[in-house]
Amino acid sequence: MMSMEDKYANIDGYRIRYVEQGDKSNKHILLIHGLGGSIMSWGSNIPYLAESFHVVALDLLGFGKSDKPKIDYTMDIFTKIVKGIVDALSLDRLSIVGSSLGGQIACEFALDKNNIDRIEKLVLIAPAGFTPRSFKGTSALLNYAKIFDAKDADRLKSILKSVHGSSISDEYLRWMHEYIKMENAKHAFISALKNSAKAGRLTRRFKDIVGKVNTLVIWGKNDNIIPVKYASFFVNVSNCRLILLEHCSHRPHVEDSRLFNEYVKIFLSG
Repeated sequence: MMSMEDKYANIDGYRIRYVEQGDKSNKHILLIHGLGGSIMSWGSNIPYLAESFHVVALDLLGFGKSDKPKIDYTMDIFTKIVKGIVDALSLDRLSIVGSSLGGQIACEFALDKNNIDRIEKLVLIAPAGFTPRSFKGTSALLNYAKIFDAKDADRLKSILKSVHGSSISDEYLRWMHEYIKMENAKHAFISALKNSAKAGRLTRRFKDIVGKVNTLVIWGKNDNIIPVKYASFFVNVSNCRLILLEHCSHRPHVEDSRLFNEYVKIFLSG
């Protein structure tokens, strides 16, 4: 993980951690992690992208080192936190990269008519919110919640491997071992997971986003959290590009960061 100064913003009375790197005169990029993720999720991406862009990454409310109040973690709460960071840092024209839950939040943020004109481009990594109501979650997704029951680091690593494959670094494992012990971390995780599933499906509303914002969707072919078959929705969507990455599961930005970084740089620069 790159060494970077943790910063905190007060958003709606909550303490939200963020980091930023790169020249502020460059194009702005906001990185939004997925369920159970944190700023650490982007450790292989921020240094590279910061060579060309001003990069900001945050810990969503309930995750990472941000506050974890015992509240209902709805899409509305998350989009307000994102708007708060965007306003606090004066990111007047930005691109957003969102992974899984973060992709769903990015879309919900963009669907607000007060926000859409601020967004230049969107990059969605296996975004949640596009599965049908009948989708009840894969076994890997259901297994993910078991991290909070792990009694030791070995058991935690075993669960994370079943979810993320082999992309489990020692540093990531140490962080997750710390994270699962944090007060209200499990509550925030479960609440966010349930509200992601309950939220209005994005398939019908996505046309309102791509009508104004160029979008790139990146999906790992071996995704065992949100299966790649759900990427087929994007094939015939205008103003939207779809890239499927070989040998990657649900975190292609971690599993093949070199290729991912190149695709994102080309898309956001072009």
